[in-house]
Amino acid sequence: MSFSTDDRKLRGRNGNRFPFDPAAETGALLAEVVAEALKADFGAIPSHVKHLARLTGTNERTVHNWLLARNGPSGTALVVLMRHSDAVTEAVMLLANREDAIHANKLQKAAKILRASAASLIDCLDSQLNG
Repeated sequence: MSFSTDDRKLRGRNGNRFPFDPAAETGALLAEVVAEALKADFGAIPSHVKHLARLTGTNERTVHNWLLARNGPSGTALVVLMRHSDAVTEAVMLLANREDAIHANKLQKAAKILRASAASLIDCLDSQLNG
């Protein structure tokens, strides 16, 4: 099927706008939040850009665009970044209004550190008493 030969203009009238898309605003905000978190955690020097590109399996130019907040990472890249960066995880959770998950994560990490410290203290005391 071909287009008709009538000289039709397929444009909207001036002044008509598309309905507001809340996902577009969230996407722009996500790009800014992730950019700030990546800069805080990894920095923006070229070697870190290469490291992030290798880590996520993306192009260096893509990572550079993330750091400039031109666009945000895709879903799979975001998951990889969240796995390797506490700052990105916290930023995304804050954006999703999940402060409770952030606090639970911090408590879990503190408990893990406390358990490791207690275990090393017990080992040290055992070696002192037995040695």
